[in-house]
Amino acid sequence: MQLKKLTNLGTRYLIHRASEELYLKTGIDTTKPFSINIEISNRCNYKCQYCDHWRSNHYPDELTIPEWKQALLSLKKFVGPYTVQFSGGEVFVKKGFIDLLQFCHQEGIEWGLITNGSAFINHGVVKKVVAAKPMNIDISIDGANPEVHDLVRGVPNSLNNIIKGIGILKQEMQKQKVKFPIRIKPTVNFYNFHSLPKIVDLFTDMGATTIDFSPVRPLTSEVKENLWLSKSSDIEKLQEVVETLITMKKNGSPIETSEEKLRSFPDHFLGKAVNQGISPCHIGLREYYMNPNGDVNLCWLHPVIGNVKTQTAREIWYGELAKKNRIQTVKCQKFGSVDCANSCMTKRSFKQEIKRGLLFFNK
Repeated sequence: MQLKKLTNLGTRYLIHRASEELYLKTGIDTTKPFSINIEISNRCNYKCQYCDHWRSNHYPDELTIPEWKQALLSLKKFVGPYTVQFSGGEVFVKKGFIDLLQFCHQEGIEWGLITNGSAFINHGVVKKVVAAKPMNIDISIDGANPEVHDLVRGVPNSLNNIIKGIGILKQEMQKQKVKFPIRIKPTVNFYNFHSLPKIVDLFTDMGATTIDFSPVRPLTSEVKENLWLSKSSDIEKLQEVVETLITMKKNGSPIETSEEKLRSFPDHFLGKAVNQGISPCHIGLREYYMNPNGDVNLCWLHPVIGNVKTQTAREIWYGELAKKNRIQTVKCQKFGSVDCANSCMTKRSFKQEIKRGLLFFNK
C-alpha cells in the first residue's frame, strides 16, 4: 500500500470519527457511510460446512450490473471518495462482475473483495482484475493442507487451486507493476486450530501480505456438530496456539489479527461475551451494507433501511428508517456478545487501524 493511500484513508477515518463523536454527544447527524460493502450474490461454487448460501433452493432477485453501477455513482455523489468491499457467496459467480470492477477503476472508486480464490486459476480473469487496480484482495482459506481445507470447503483440490491462483496473481501483479495487499482470511475451527501457525508460514512464504484469523460462527448445524471446539482440552490447546501466534506476530510474522482478538478466541468457543473494539456500538454510524437485491442494512440484527433501486444513497442514509436504526444500534446491548464479537461487526480502534495500515505499508 502506498503512503499516499494510507494517508488518505487515515484522513477519511479521522473525519468520520469526528462526525460520529458529534452524533454521540449532541445527536447532530453529519455522518455518512464509511464502511461500504456489497454482497453481490448469495450464490457460490463451494460447499463450506459453516455456510448456508450454497444450500438454498431459491435465491433472491439480484441487481443487474447497470443497477449496481448507478448505486455506486449515487454513493460517490453523496460521500465523495470511498472504498467499497465486495463479498458473496462467491463474487466471481456473478455474471459481469469483472465489468463492475473495471467501472469502479474508471470512476475513481476504490474497491476490494473477498473470494474463495477459485477464479484465479484463470489467467484471463487475473489479468483483468489486476488491471482494475484493487485496493485489496482477500482470500478465504480453511487449512494448511488439502485434506483439512477441502473437507471444510466441500470441494476437492480447492487448496491446491488457491495456491496455484495466488502464484498467477503474484506473477500478473509483477507483470503489470501493480501492488496491493493480498490478505489471507482463515476461519478457525475444530479441524484446523492446531495448525494455525502452519497457515501463517505457508502463505507468508507464498507472498501474502497479511493473515487475519476469525473463529467460525455457529450459523449452521454442521458447525456445532463438526467445527465447534467444545472440549476443555481443545480450549486449552487453542490458548497455547493463540500464544504461539502472538509470539510469531511480535517476531515479525504478518499476522493482522490484533492480540486482543486472538486472545478472545477461547472465550468465543466457550460462549462468553467478548469486549473489544469501540463501545458503544458505532456500526449504525458507519456501515452501509448492500444486499444482492439492493436492500441496505446498517446492521444485520436490525431492519432494512432502504433499497438502492428506488432511493439515492442520501435518501437512504438520512431517511426515517435509518435515523431510527442508528438510535437502536447505539443503544444495543448485544455489543461485545457472542452475536457480535469476532464478526464483521467488531470495529477496530484507531490505534488498531494505524497498526494494521503500517503492516500493509511495510509490505
